[in-house]
Amino acid sequence: MKLYNYISKTFFVMAFAMLCSFIATLKLGEALSTESFGVFNLLKRIFPMCAAVILLGIDKSYIKYFSSNPIQRVLKYITPLIVFNAIIITNIIIYVYNFQNYQLSILICLIIFSFTLFFSSYSRLKNQYGIAQVIQAGHKIIFFILIIGLVSFYDINSFGIINVFTISFLIPFFYIVKYCKDEYTLESSISPINFKNLCLYGFLFFSVNISNLLIVNMEGLFIPYFYGQEANGIYSGLSFIYITVFTMIATSIGYVLFPMLSKNEKVNIKKLIFYAALGTTGLFILFIVFGDSINSIAFKGKFDIYRTFKVDLMIILIGVFQFINGLLHWFILGLGSIKDISDYLKIILGVLIIYFFSTIYITSYNLEDFFVIIPIVLVAWISKVLLTIIYIKRIKLFDNYSTNKNVV
Repeated sequence: MKLYNYISKTFFVMAFAMLCSFIATLKLGEALSTESFGVFNLLKRIFPMCAAVILLGIDKSYIKYFSSNPIQRVLKYITPLIVFNAIIITNIIIYVYNFQNYQLSILICLIIFSFTLFFSSYSRLKNQYGIAQVIQAGHKIIFFILIIGLVSFYDINSFGIINVFTISFLIPFFYIVKYCKDEYTLESSISPINFKNLCLYGFLFFSVNISNLLIVNMEGLFIPYFYGQEANGIYSGLSFIYITVFTMIATSIGYVLFPMLSKNEKVNIKKLIFYAALGTTGLFILFIVFGDSINSIAFKGKFDIYRTFKVDLMIILIGVFQFINGLLHWFILGLGSIKDISDYLKIILGVLIIYFFSTIYITSYNLEDFFVIIPIVLVAWISKVLLTIIYIKRIKLFDNYSTNKNVV
């Protein structure tokens, strides 16, 4: 089936890129000070989330809109939007995290990475899922190559890390040459009115995705703000392997699932859910039994002093629920109507608000031990998944899919 062929291509590229990212993270975990390692992990979280803000969901609405309409030229509208939004976001980052020395580098990274996300959506629309993933994740491979070379010969600090990010993002950006050639052959440009509609539709996707990303990254943003970069480095070391594996699999499925559902292509949902449940259960058991050993070997025992079975269990469960949430999220975006997606946004915002203020309340009473945040994270994910499942059942999302699209 095409779904699993596309998923396998996406997963292969993503797995290789994530393996490179994983090894680079391990190397940096050994080479950097705890504070610099925290800065690195903060930047790694910030760039994808901020790129989603900059694009305002147009990368998703682009697929939705042109799945049922002839493709048109849009670059002349996309470019000023990305640059303007990137300038605003960069200044916010500089103010919140005191990154004045990195201002220009962060701006360049955000502009380039936002363009590559858009180009990857274009490739997925053309059913070029492997290429799309290379465009989107290729920077991780380049980052790995650069880090291995630098760590072997030089001492590296936070400033060096941001420069490596800049070079890593720049190379996949050269796909713009092919995109411009393809766009030149198109018969017409999108009209200002239709681009406005594309933006309005995109803003709905943006609102859903950025709210979901805020839930995903909440602890990664709060820990460095309230407890410092050293605490963030410790939490990153404890959670990196578990969260990365679950997120990688869910994301590779979502990157294929959303375009296919948007283009009304057949998907055997029951079979997909069965395999997803089987894989999740297997990973859960693997990490419960061998997770502490895997992490100890991977980081050479650097974070063993902070690790307990209770902490490991909570982080593994967070990964499991993030995986489930990822699948449900893409099902709703791919199958849901505008009303369905709008109502789903209300659920996300409700969870996000309660999660945000609960975290603020807990941290205000304990500014020494960041581990108090982890149970809040787990409860937030359990709540999000349960509410989403209830909502999907209420709107009969899969029943409508089977009826309207004749899926066997």
